[in-house]
Order: sequence, then C-alpha cells, then structure tokens
Amino acid sequence: MLRERTGRDYLKLAAFLLLVAAAAYVLFFTPTGALFRTAEGRSALVRSLDTLVQSAGPLGPVVFILIYTLGILFLPATPFTIAGAVIFGKFHGMLYNLAADLLGASISFYLGRYFLHGVARGFLETRMPWLDRKAAEEGFPVIFYLRIFWFPFIVLNYAAGATRIRFRDYLLGTVLGLLPPVFIFTYFVGAMRDVLATYRRPADLLTFDLLFPVLLLVFSFFLPTLLKRLRRGRELLP
Repeated sequence: MLRERTGRDYLKLAAFLLLVAAAAYVLFFTPTGALFRTAEGRSALVRSLDTLVQSAGPLGPVVFILIYTLGILFLPATPFTIAGAVIFGKFHGMLYNLAADLLGASISFYLGRYFLHGVARGFLETRMPWLDRKAAEEGFPVIFYLRIFWFPFIVLNYAAGATRIRFRDYLLGTVLGLLPPVFIFTYFVGAMRDVLATYRRPADLLTFDLLFPVLLLVFSFFLPTLLKRLRRGRELLP
C-alpha cells in the first residue's frame, strides 16, 4: 500500500514539473513571455488587459481578476500588479490586485498540496522534522513574515502547500502579509501614472503621492522586527 501511494506521489510530482516546464517555455521562449520579461512587453500587456477590461464593461474588474488569478499560478505577479494600478488607479487597483493575489495564492496552495505534499511529507518527516513541525505549529507568523519580506510569490504559494501548514493560517498570513506590499506597490504605480499624465518638470515628481509609498516601503522592512519585539514584550507580561 505504501509503495502504491509513493508511486502516485511521484507521478503527481512529475505532472507538476511538466506544468512548470511548460510555464518556463512560455515565459522564456515564446512571444507571450516577452510580455513579462521586458518593459516594452509589460506595456503591451497593460494595453491588452486594458482593452479587455474596457470591452467587458461593468464586468471589467471581474475579467481582470480572473485573468490575473489564472496568470499568477505559474507566471510572475508583478506585471499583473502594474496593470491593475495603471488600469484602475491606486485605490481600486489595490483592491482588485489584492483580491486576485489572494485567489491565486489559495489555488496555488491547494495545487501544491495535491501535487507536492506526498513527496515533500516523506522528505520533511525524515530529513527536516523540525521544519515540518514549525510549519504546522507556527504557520501564520511564518507566512506573514515571508510575505512582508517580499519573498517570491509563486515559490511560497506552492512550498506552503507542500508542508503541513493549515490553510486558515496560510490564508490569514497571506492576507495580512500582502496588504503592505500590494498597497505600497499599487499606490506608487498608480500615483506615478497620475503624475506622468500632467508631468512638466522634475519637481513634479516630488509629490506626496510618490514620496508616501516610498516611505512606507522603507518602513515595511522594519515592520517584521517591530512586530517580533512587540510579540516578545507581550509574552514577558505577567
């Protein structure tokens, strides 16, 4: 019985690696991949998505979120995030980007659990039991801190699914951990779009809307340390 289960686990791993190979081929060896690799390609991606959104009318945000969600299962999230900020602006764009990120992260988690958990479980239990135990017991802070530190989005999604992290801990850590980076990045890109629309001289770049997200970005790098100290302080209270 164990041998059959192991065989299925390796078949799932092989299927997942084929999906990754297909995504890598699209990303690096096809014209579609240029939409994610170059600045010109990202501009073309924004224009294409904008056309689709506008043609969808009131359902435009739904179409955008659906494309974004499916795209980030195996493709970089940054070009989609930029598109959301440019198309919808810094506030609506942030909401739609965050919604798509959460949906994509959730689907990726379950794909990782289905395709990778069987093989990863045996490896973690025998070689790194401390990591497997920490993932199960402290899933929320682990995911939260990695999201805050801008850990590669796709890698973390599938890696978390391969461990024993509970989905509720993963989802909560993802929601709270993604809020700062998604807000900062979307706000900055949306503000840059607004400034460039009326740009006249370099001094126009020294606006609150552009400086504010930069300051938040700097602060976000210290946020995990501050939260960790706050947590330790509470543990020391009687």
